Amino acid sequence: MTQTGQPEISLASWDPQRVLRKLDPTEARYSRGFLRCRPEKWFPGVATQWLPLAHSLGVEVKVTEVKTVLVAPRTLRYGFAGTVDDEPVAMLMDEASYEALIEAITPGTVAQAAPIVVEYMARRFLSSLALAWSGPEASVVRFDPQINPLETPAAGAVKFAFEINGSAAVVWVVIGKLLLERLDGLWRRQVRSSAKGGAAAVDLRLEIAQLAVPVSMLSDYTRSGSVIDLEVVATDLVTLRHSGKGWLPGRLCSIGGNLGFEVISGPVASPILPEGTTRLSIEVGAVKFDAVVLSEMAQVGAIWDTGIRFSDKVALAINAEKVADAALCLFEGRFAISVE
Repeated sequence: MTQTGQPEISLASWDPQRVLRKLDPTEARYSRGFLRCRPEKWFPGVATQWLPLAHSLGVEVKVTEVKTVLVAPRTLRYGFAGTVDDEPVAMLMDEASYEALIEAITPGTVAQAAPIVVEYMARRFLSSLALAWSGPEASVVRFDPQINPLETPAAGAVKFAFEINGSAAVVWVVIGKLLLERLDGLWRRQVRSSAKGGAAAVDLRLEIAQLAVPVSMLSDYTRSGSVIDLEVVATDLVTLRHSGKGWLPGRLCSIGGNLGFEVISGPVASPILPEGTTRLSIEVGAVKFDAVVLSEMAQVGAIWDTGIRFSDKVALAINAEKVADAALCLFEGRFAISVE
């Protein structure tokens, strides 16, 4: 630690807007609902419906991944369409997936027959999803050959990856805005239903580092002009804390010019303070949640726009009480602070 009046050390500024990963606000908006949902949980009987057909055709099908995304690949050239409550949906494939289906189901078939075979499978796929749906609201699902699947408005998609007779294939179900919002809201309601406690506000604090400071030296660490080497490598990692405890690990990010964070997997470090020291927290920001929103944030991959504009300012806090302001800097690849 260097005090005012002593030789200065060379500090570089920390520019979060330049170094942090940039995320689209739309990704943040759906990161706690649609992008975290488990579609297979809402269609528990799909696999059972396909077993008799697979057995009669002599094919083996194994689902390898079901994943929600906001944007489907641009390489999809084959597809069919239908509607869910009058909103168009499309079932799209790339050429490799199309060929894998044809080869597994009707090997050696003439080219003219292939589209008929795949259309039958698409019709059956859409109807099986409708029959297996276990959500709270029923829908009217129709196959519609008059809709151009490649021109269907897309707000999101569900990736169904599978192996058919050992060959990999993927069907992308492209959905519109209404269905996206419906699935997003349904998942968030399910997550919130498991929230414990009332709606009391919770302060969530973004801690980029912590120091064990001898009680006798606290005034030195919080004095204006003090320069402190935090002795941690400069990174985007933070610890999310609330109610006086480390809660979840996260990564800082940039969302439309604001400071954001993404919840990641992994343990939260809880070092034991040496006797005679006080925990000094270095915080890049704090946000307030109620209990139900906090349950959404507990999901790995959840993203939040704090609304805090980018700056190099941090707060020094003891027991969630701010005791000083500082500028976050870089020193030999590590974080340092200059107390203001």
